[in-house]
Amino acid sequence: MTASHTHPRRLWNPSFRRSDRRCAVPDGQAARQPALTGGPFRVGRAHPAPLRPQAPPEPREPLPDVAVRMSLPDGTALTVRPTGPGDKAEARAMHQRCSPASLRSRYHGPVRDADRYLDHLLNGRHGRSLAVTAADGRIVALGHLMWDDGKAELAVLVEDAWQRRGLGLMLLRRLSAMAREAGIGTVYAVTHASNTGLITTMRRLSAPLEFHAEDGTLVITAVLATAVPAAPQPGR
Repeated sequence: MTASHTHPRRLWNPSFRRSDRRCAVPDGQAARQPALTGGPFRVGRAHPAPLRPQAPPEPREPLPDVAVRMSLPDGTALTVRPTGPGDKAEARAMHQRCSPASLRSRYHGPVRDADRYLDHLLNGRHGRSLAVTAADGRIVALGHLMWDDGKAELAVLVEDAWQRRGLGLMLLRRLSAMAREAGIGTVYAVTHASNTGLITTMRRLSAPLEFHAEDGTLVITAVLATAVPAAPQPGR
């Protein structure tokens, strides 16, 4: 399950601006998506303008910089921890282990230079990132929460060999909890309209969702509850 943010052109009206420098391809690189051909979603109304536009907020309090150990139902040991620029080499290695299809779904196009993406995504000025590591220390999944004018964008990439094991849902729930702690009540993910895996996973956040589709690109917006429950372990 993967997701990202890109814009072949400016799709939204001014009240629904999405910057090209969040979880998207860097420096305005873009790939036009195929026309929308249906899927298990409905096309909702355009997103309303925020009542009080503001700059991306800083967290009210420092987010916890701790690693959490957990295990999958089959007993596989994992660690979820904050990640940053110091993890770039291992994050790049994970990208190299991902299939072209997974990378294309995540970034809406081929990934020619992962370093450029990671320099932005792992920079703490733009948001927060989490890594899931295996027992040998390899990063097997990455999740990003990127500030965007009072909202935040969610994006997740899971290595192919670790997909369909609950890591994507676990990361999305933890990132949503981090957004609430930072004082952000609205998060969104941008993906292909055909990405049924992400659509299904977003529905499991137990938050009201709104869908906006255009030219094959789907924006899924979630309004978070006042209190986000503790993120469960994968597989639960």
